[in-house]
Amino acid sequence: MLMQFSFKNFKAFKEEVLLDFLPASINEHKNTLLKDPADGERILPLIGIYGPNSSGKSTVLDALSCLSSLATASVTVPTRIRDMHCLFSADCKDIPTQFDVLFRSQGFLFRYQLQFSMGTIAEENLFYGSLGGSDTGILFNRKESVIHPGRELISFSLKAVPPSVTLLSWLNAYTDSIHARAAYSWFSRIQGNSPRELPSDMDNRRRLCGILKDLGLDITDYSIIPDSDHKSPAAFLVHSPYEGCTFELPWEEESMGTKKLLSLLPSVLASLDDGSLMMADDLDCILHPHALRYLIALYANHEKNPHNAQLLFTAHNTAILQPTQMRRDEIWLCCRQEGHDTELYPLSSYKKENGLIPRNDEAYGKQYLEGRYGAMPNIHA
Repeated sequence: MLMQFSFKNFKAFKEEVLLDFLPASINEHKNTLLKDPADGERILPLIGIYGPNSSGKSTVLDALSCLSSLATASVTVPTRIRDMHCLFSADCKDIPTQFDVLFRSQGFLFRYQLQFSMGTIAEENLFYGSLGGSDTGILFNRKESVIHPGRELISFSLKAVPPSVTLLSWLNAYTDSIHARAAYSWFSRIQGNSPRELPSDMDNRRRLCGILKDLGLDITDYSIIPDSDHKSPAAFLVHSPYEGCTFELPWEEESMGTKKLLSLLPSVLASLDDGSLMMADDLDCILHPHALRYLIALYANHEKNPHNAQLLFTAHNTAILQPTQMRRDEIWLCCRQEGHDTELYPLSSYKKENGLIPRNDEAYGKQYLEGRYGAMPNIHA
């Protein structure tokens, strides 16, 4: 489970910002909080980020995706993320991009810190602790080419680690370190970095079609036909609008909203199955507000989310910004005022003009659109 994630000098963000899945001291929807059975720690099941277009919302997800790619890259730093420093300040190019993430995986609490610059690892550290136990320590400290191993790694030779490969990825591939493999596993299971194919096994086909039925769609099955020329396989959706009427439609003829759901749901199901983090940029795009509410509710329902999966998304649709739907610490706002650094903050800590934070009986969506919480576009009519 993701607990906290901070980063600095990345794209739209020059100064350090923090995304926090630890619940604030507020009295609402406590029954939806995730609970780690190892020690009883409570963690938020979801966070939605709102704000104007081009304000930096997607960058938050991209930063975590970038860190995941770096942590799991087996050969070298991926070309697309070799130079991701903040573009709004000339002096940022010579400063390393920094990431710091606190998470839980396979019974351990980890803190992973990474700095990279110009395609090479400048600094990397991994700390761990056993949940419910006393086993704590440092797996490694790395400063450029100098590596200080913890007691678990004393017997391993670390001289062959390339400067462009994270030590975490190298340890997962070449050692039997249980801590390295548990930390690596958390990064590798993050969903949403790339679309998944529609599931072919019968159980997941039924689950996916069951969700579509809950959402009011009449799709009862589908078929995937491989292409003999090794191109993308053809997909056909089976529609049953009423008893005695069944027909197939090719993927290309389905609506954009249906395609969006069918693209999202395989990753959602994978996330719920293994308790991983699901990231979705513009989750609400071309989805009906009720469909958006349904997807959000999957992660806040313990019966449908028994393995403590989490959802991190960006959106503009305010239909879910209601006290009955989300906690104030699950609603985050992102904005960039001219001449200032990009800001990221939760509704639970925002101070209004009267100096008070928003109450838990306010119509969050309405107040947000009225500009009561900041993070609004500066539109000149």
